[in-house]
Formats: sequence, structure tokens, C-alpha cells
Amino acid sequence: MRPSDFITITAMTALPEMLFTARAESPFGQVLLAASEVGLSHVWLDEDGQALARMRQAFPKAQLIEKLSPHHEAAMSHFTATPQPLSLHLQATPFQLAVWRALLDIRLGRVSSYKEVAAKIGKPKANRAVGSAVGKNPVFFIIPCHRVLAHDGGLGGYFWGLAVKSRMLDWEQARR
Repeated sequence: MRPSDFITITAMTALPEMLFTARAESPFGQVLLAASEVGLSHVWLDEDGQALARMRQAFPKAQLIEKLSPHHEAAMSHFTATPQPLSLHLQATPFQLAVWRALLDIRLGRVSSYKEVAAKIGKPKANRAVGSAVGKNPVFFIIPCHRVLAHDGGLGGYFWGLAVKSRMLDWEQARR
């Protein structure tokens, strides 16, 4: 199963004036989700309790409304064996969008490398730029940036730490 079978991405043309937020438990800990009316915009792992502060930094002018939305429910289904269709509404450059769409093609329980992703998007020498775009993924787990490894097969880096990345890969491998 590829996430691209269930997930579509729409680029933000302007920052939303209103975001709906919800907290939920994932297999990896509590997450804070944010969605516009168009789609899911952010998923933060909230191990340190600072996710709401990070959201306020990312969207300083948005009115935050704590209310469960269909986008939140669809996002949480991606932690189960029956993912629902999900719309993402993301602030990104065209390059970031290309990288994130390529990541959506990596099947559950599989991995890729920065070099392979760069080749897939037609930029075979852009390994570092791909790494930067992967690191800016705003939707924890949903866009599977954790499935991208270093060219030598090592874990590489991960915004949430290598222990979380390793747990995520193991969890997915067990469900494959």
C-alpha cells in the first residue's frame, strides 16, 4: 500500500485565517493535529508538550479552534490497517511538494534513500536539497519521511530523533 493511493496534496496559496486543532494518541505518542477547511496542515509529535507553541509560530495570525474535523479523523486512520482518503493542505515550495509527493509513493514497510528520491523527482544531484525538504515535512508519519534512509542504509537523521524513526520503521515492518 502506498500513501499516494489515499492522500492528495494541495499547496497553500495563502496562510489560513483559521485552523482546527485536535490531540490524539498515535502508536508513537500524543500528536497535535491542525487542519484548515481544505485539509490537514500539520501533525506534530508532542513529546515535550510544545506542539501548540510550534503551531502558533508556524501560523501566528491564524485563529486556533479546538475542534475535531473530518481531516483529523482521516489522518488518524493512517495509523490503522484501513486508511481513509486524506487531503493535505500544505505550505511549501514547488520543490518541497515534489519531494513530499515522491515520499507518498514509498510503500508501507519499505524504505528509500535521499539519492533515490532525488532521482525520482528528476534532480539526481539534489540529495542534500531532498534531505532538507524531507526534514521540513509538516505532517509527522502521514508523509512518510521516516522511510528515507542514508545512501549507506543507515538511519540518517530525523527531526523527532533516531529512536522514534527506528520505532516507526519497526512498527511498519510488523504490519507489512
